[in-house]
Amino acid sequence: MKNERTETANSGGSVYAPLDPTLHTLSNGLRVVCEHLPYVHSASLGVWIRTGSSHEAAAQAGLSHFLEHLLFKGTETRTARQLMEAVEGRGGQLNAFTTREYTCYYARVLDQHVASAFEILADILKHSTYFDLDKERNVILEEISSARDVPEDYIHDLSIESAWRDHPMGRPIAGYEETVSAATIEDVRAYRNTWYSPENMIVSIVGRFDEAAFLKQIEREFGALTPANATAPNSAPAYHAGQQIERRAIAQDHLLWCFPGVSITDPRRYAYDLLTSTLGGGSTSRLFERIREQEGLAYSVYAFNSMLAHGGLLGFYAAVAPENLQQTLDLSAEELRRLRDEPLSDIELTANREQLKGGLLLALEGTFSRMSRMVRSLIYQGRIVPVSEVLANVDRVTAQEVQEAAAAVFTTANSAVTVLGPAPEQTLALAL
Repeated sequence: MKNERTETANSGGSVYAPLDPTLHTLSNGLRVVCEHLPYVHSASLGVWIRTGSSHEAAAQAGLSHFLEHLLFKGTETRTARQLMEAVEGRGGQLNAFTTREYTCYYARVLDQHVASAFEILADILKHSTYFDLDKERNVILEEISSARDVPEDYIHDLSIESAWRDHPMGRPIAGYEETVSAATIEDVRAYRNTWYSPENMIVSIVGRFDEAAFLKQIEREFGALTPANATAPNSAPAYHAGQQIERRAIAQDHLLWCFPGVSITDPRRYAYDLLTSTLGGGSTSRLFERIREQEGLAYSVYAFNSMLAHGGLLGFYAAVAPENLQQTLDLSAEELRRLRDEPLSDIELTANREQLKGGLLLALEGTFSRMSRMVRSLIYQGRIVPVSEVLANVDRVTAQEVQEAAAAVFTTANSAVTVLGPAPEQTLALAL
């Protein structure tokens, strides 16, 4: 096993101590990242697989998520209940999630139960029997249906599918009824054998634990796995602007106004983060102030900056009464133009820098957030980016760079508007 101490920036005595994790690589390519926090009494540990819905063929849509569900249905020696009891019965949590680009199986436990929790994760990943496939298929179909009943969630799927149409990144993570209904046990096994290989896996742990013992356990559990050498997709999705309205007899119109963003490795990402924060990152943001506080048109209004390996989307969401939809669009367009045409003041730029840095540092008070940040850094950057480097990059963004980002993004040609609700029949008036 190859071991290395990751390079970190000198904190210079700052209270913001840099991360100092260790990174290890097994001979089969599996990577392990550890961060010991002696002042806590718990640990978050996870096995991350670099595959998600963007790795699926069209006929496989939802298969990553389906597999994630099935791995918890029982192993060769444990039932689904016994798997959960082995962690929850010791005061811990056991769960998993699937994204467009990776899948994570994780546990949060007290420090004395780290070894038993990892043994459960290894059992799930190595010895699943894929029990109750048809029952779990029905659970997922219900999950897909329930997502449609939550307009704020469903509109994001509608918008992404429209903006990135005909590309795997545009498909919903849970898939479609027809693809989930058609999936067979052979499909599930083949997908697992293709992607769940050691060079495609990262084991991570943050908290209080015995690192030497943990590394020995990983070697025992995963050292004999053989690489599959699967090739990850690397095409960027084409962005499609336009309008789409899905009419539904509900009380509000749910609005999502999207624009093309940047990938997570693009050096402009920090300017886009600041642009998003200024637009709708909190209760002092421009859209919140204009749409909610000044005009009283919405309860929920926020902006987002979604960045993936090969592309991104930037935009904002609001839920408003149908008679206020056009006014909300008009006022929002004014704020977009103002960001494009006028530089931020020093006061506003500083406030949004501090909000971004505060959000990062507050999140890092939790072991799960620290673990997730390190693994995402490895997945997308190939290294663990020190916190000090992120903070410095945020501080380096200028008002001119934020304005340039707004000018590049907020144009009529880039505008992709999705509305879900009792929207008007006519085309919405949008001018930037």
